[in-house]
Amino acid sequence: MDDDIGPIGSPVVGAPATVIPRGEAAGGLGTLLSDRLFAIILAVPHAPWQPGDDVIISVGERGQTVAALARFREARPGQAVFTRQSPWRPFDRRAFERYPVSIAADVAAPPHRYPATVVDVSLGGCAIETVAAPPEAAAALALEWSGLPAPLTVTLVRARPTGPDRFIWHLRFQPLTPAADVFLRELIAALAAELQAPTT
Repeated sequence: MDDDIGPIGSPVVGAPATVIPRGEAAGGLGTLLSDRLFAIILAVPHAPWQPGDDVIISVGERGQTVAALARFREARPGQAVFTRQSPWRPFDRRAFERYPVSIAADVAAPPHRYPATVVDVSLGGCAIETVAAPPEAAAALALEWSGLPAPLTVTLVRARPTGPDRFIWHLRFQPLTPAADVFLRELIAALAAELQAPTT
């Protein structure tokens, strides 16, 4: 979200919005009501932020999302007002970049369940390493790890061996619940802040 990354975009009023925390701020979901001058107004069920909380606000459907740095200003009935602190930029280019991680997980491929390690993650999917040979591509799979609000439904895209009895499965996330979407966006934002922005 640096000012020199990517072209300037523009949000669509009425589009869904996600508030991604920076630091200790809360996350949340809403709808963009207004973006005038440097004021971003979201319709929200509640506003858990404190004045001065720094966040990233992303607006739009997946694949057409723009985001901006913002600071919470005030709560109004059913609304949250933020001060925009950067231009709107296309968000998904970086969000869908895969970031390396090492997260203990479990993958369920009924009737079996296997321990695994998530080795990279993006908003679109992830890769896991496990001792299990991959199932049929059409198998129904569920992935979970600590902190996820619920197991993620995933599709096996491809798999490859990495050594004796070790395999990498490349998984695509199926449509996410709002809670899972917020969780993954928070994780990606934290990873993006820790690493240099990927070069293209």
